[in-house]
Amino acid sequence: MGVRGLTSYIAQRAEIYLKPFELHSTALVIDGDNLSCNLYKDVAGSYSAFGGDYDDFYRAVVQFFQVLAECNIRPYVLMDGGYEERKLRTVSTRLRGKITVIKKINPNASITLFPLHLKEVFVDAVRDCGVPVMRCVFEADDELAALARKLNCPVLSYDSDFYIHNVKYIPLITLTVKVLTKQVKDKNNHKQKDCRDLRRNEAKNVEKRTKANKIVAGIQTLEEVSSPKGGNTKTYKYLDCCIYRVSHLCGRSTLSPEKLPLFAALLGNDYIARSAFKNFFAAGMGKAGRSRKLKIQQKRIQVILTWLKEETAESALAKVLSRLKKNQRESLVSQVHAAISGYSNELCHAYDFFEEHYEKAFPYVEPPSSEEELSDEEDVEENLSGDEDLAGEDEEQQEEAENQDEEEEEEPPENQEPDSGAEVEEEAEEETDEVEVEDKTLLFPQWFLDKLYPAHLSRYFVDLMHLRKYINNPQIEHFPYHDSNELALPILNYVFALLHNVEGAKTEPQLDEEGAPLPIAFTYLTRALRVTNVRYFKMPIEKEPAYAYEPTAPDARHLKAVFEANVPHANTEKLFKKLDELPEDLRLYFLAIVYWLHRSEHCDLLHLHSLILSLIVLRTIDVTIPAEREVKAFRKRFGKTLKAERGVRDKELGEGIKRGIKPALLELSVPDRMAHVPKSDCYLTQERLLPHFHMQEIFKKKFDLYSTTVIHSFAEFQAVVYQLNGLNALLDFPLLSPRMNQLYCGAFLYNIYDLLRNRGDVRYHIENFLLPDSKMMFDFYCFLYDWCAEFVPHWKQVEVDQTAVKAQKKRLKKQRQAARKTEAKEANADPNADMLVKDADPDDDFFDLNNKFCALKVG
Repeated sequence: MGVRGLTSYIAQRAEIYLKPFELHSTALVIDGDNLSCNLYKDVAGSYSAFGGDYDDFYRAVVQFFQVLAECNIRPYVLMDGGYEERKLRTVSTRLRGKITVIKKINPNASITLFPLHLKEVFVDAVRDCGVPVMRCVFEADDELAALARKLNCPVLSYDSDFYIHNVKYIPLITLTVKVLTKQVKDKNNHKQKDCRDLRRNEAKNVEKRTKANKIVAGIQTLEEVSSPKGGNTKTYKYLDCCIYRVSHLCGRSTLSPEKLPLFAALLGNDYIARSAFKNFFAAGMGKAGRSRKLKIQQKRIQVILTWLKEETAESALAKVLSRLKKNQRESLVSQVHAAISGYSNELCHAYDFFEEHYEKAFPYVEPPSSEEELSDEEDVEENLSGDEDLAGEDEEQQEEAENQDEEEEEEPPENQEPDSGAEVEEEAEEETDEVEVEDKTLLFPQWFLDKLYPAHLSRYFVDLMHLRKYINNPQIEHFPYHDSNELALPILNYVFALLHNVEGAKTEPQLDEEGAPLPIAFTYLTRALRVTNVRYFKMPIEKEPAYAYEPTAPDARHLKAVFEANVPHANTEKLFKKLDELPEDLRLYFLAIVYWLHRSEHCDLLHLHSLILSLIVLRTIDVTIPAEREVKAFRKRFGKTLKAERGVRDKELGEGIKRGIKPALLELSVPDRMAHVPKSDCYLTQERLLPHFHMQEIFKKKFDLYSTTVIHSFAEFQAVVYQLNGLNALLDFPLLSPRMNQLYCGAFLYNIYDLLRNRGDVRYHIENFLLPDSKMMFDFYCFLYDWCAEFVPHWKQVEVDQTAVKAQKKRLKKQRQAARKTEAKEANADPNADMLVKDADPDDDFFDLNNKFCALKVG
């Protein structure tokens, strides 16, 4: 949710509020959405302009959890669910800000845009590491805090809400993901070490990283250290970080815990606009001061803390309410009470879920510490009293500064980019009459929770069920075209129809004034065409699902029904029969390809060639040899192997030996052979393709050569995969869910497409220039392309076939010209060439009579 300005305020006073901490041998509750966004931001950089490099991101997530495991840390990951109705205004505002950024995107920009499948790839990586993961019904903040209190362990996040929650909180920016080793000392000394103050340079580093919003500069495993003297000396591995407790902010008589919810509300959050307190700040609190060093929000935090110091929780709330409009008072009271219950909530569905679904789920459950934590109350009071000179600026100057200063951006909750320029603070809005439920899981049927909790369903399912809304997450797109998700709307509509036509619990339509049934519909939020704005439109259920939907035993034929209704030119029966020829992990992916080829106006077969090459490289090479994307590092690391293998193959080529496939492998089908691709093939092919994983140098000089029309077609494809996988999950995965980290790399796809569109015969170029070092990979490429060719719509086959024919004619013409030149050369050759003196044997002695020194030659 975020408390505006509090992260920067704490960072500027890190030596007071944060304490050094060694993280090891403990449970750790992790805010999954927050971690995933910040990890991707550090990994992707400018490459987010190409639609998502999921392979690099997946590896970073796996490395992160491997580092935690090395320090004996047991993580628990909680993911956000849907939006609460009171947050929709903020969501719309952020969506508009993201649209603005996307419209002006260029590949050199430092702005990170999160791709569509980010959270799904993150969950895949977490599961692969054996880490417990759960999706909450709404925002995970309260559930994170409740689980952390139950396990008496820290929360790892980068959300200013946890400065208010009654938990041990590790800000993600303070975590150095590098394994350190230390000798075990006396426990008392160890505790004293954890409670020391931050040094000046450490505090400055926290502030610097906060401003840069930089989380993980580089993930490193165990540091090489000299072994301590003595063979019996015990050591432990740990991660260096800072920890925060709410007592650090409260201090001595500064801010009692019961005042924290009101303090957070006065600063403004995603649920209440700070502008609602405009009259209160003008008349009820005094003035914010003249200091030019602090931004307005920082001044406001300081003044609120000073004011609350002299008030009780009841008197402070009464004074705030007296300055609010009547229609805002009830809302504020309910929010404060909701915050208080959230900060002390002991209802924890995550604990029950993990205990039920994971063996030995809780190896670390520490008893609450009886020792008093050092809180440095005196330092807090000195800091507050030292800033009381801020109370001298008059109201007009404060309002003018508010208008001039840019509002500080806090960390990005879920999908908001930190640099997107989205205006977080909105005008005072009408409060919704949403009914507060103490246990919000009661709003959903049990069958839905059983699918949601294991993170099988994406978060948008909650919005469809609870709000009947779908907030489209825009991708890198070509703005003159319709949004990329429009192609997949029929699939989304079918999902919505299933959710509201559950056997035995069908949603009854509402009636209009005349008693006629109103259509059941959801609201679709997306970008408007050509302009920077958000549009809303109603999407009624187009027609009833083709088959009954029983959540505990869903019918897999629903997938086929979607194709029969929306891809009429494809032979659906034949398509689903031929799926058996594909590897299991590619079946849903290729269903998406067929759907996309038929429905998209913008894609062509060059996009298809690129997609197939991408999955061959990621699915084969990255699982066979170590993944390395830097060209210099790859050659340094595997240079000897590459040189040796090139030598062997050059020798075979010189001797006329044609490298083929082993007879035993020829008995296998083409897809089954891919598990046996030699490592040597992978090394040589990766060296050849490695430059295509990086942004083209020309974009650094002429970024206008970057084409959003090419990206748009790939964005449409991602949307189809996303919606089709959502339907697949609702049907309990009749087909394996696609692993995007093994299938899709945005930068590679863009570069390969750009390369192939200048080639007359694509297959010839791939065989001789991209995959010449691996016959098995080229055969797999041909197999997959030929499989798709049967289902390519006829209006897309003609153009490409003509191009291939022209290329074939051109190549044959060149071959005939070369043959004629050879024949002419032979015809003009000297007929007496055979009578010429052969070269002398180098072993025969030769004496030149005109050279008197010739006889002195030494043999």
